[in-house]
Amino acid sequence: MPEERPSAEQPQAGPSQEPGAGERAEPQVVPLGALATRDLLVSFLGVLASKAWEGMGLIPNPATNKIEKDMPGARTAIDAYAAIFEVVRPQVEDQQRREMETLLTTLRLNFVEKSSGP
Repeated sequence: MPEERPSAEQPQAGPSQEPGAGERAEPQVVPLGALATRDLLVSFLGVLASKAWEGMGLIPNPATNKIEKDMPGARTAIDAYAAIFEVVRPQVEDQQRREMETLLTTLRLNFVEKSSGP
């Protein structure tokens, strides 16, 4: 029988304990299917932004811990971010919307800079 591995959609069961003094509460795993569509899309924007930074060679790939420049991948991540942002824009509060707009602008400016330079 193959071993079943936990995933983002299958939280591990375990004892629920209140953190004591000086202890930190561990984040709870929430099945992706339990998230509201808006929350899922907003979370995915963060993933796309990270992939864009990675593709531009500005942060290391978390799997290899190495800088791996992939400008076409960065462009795809930025374009996908922009498309999803347009969908969620009317559903988020003003402060969060401004932060998302600023991040998109920053991603685009960095992309242009990295595309034109060595």
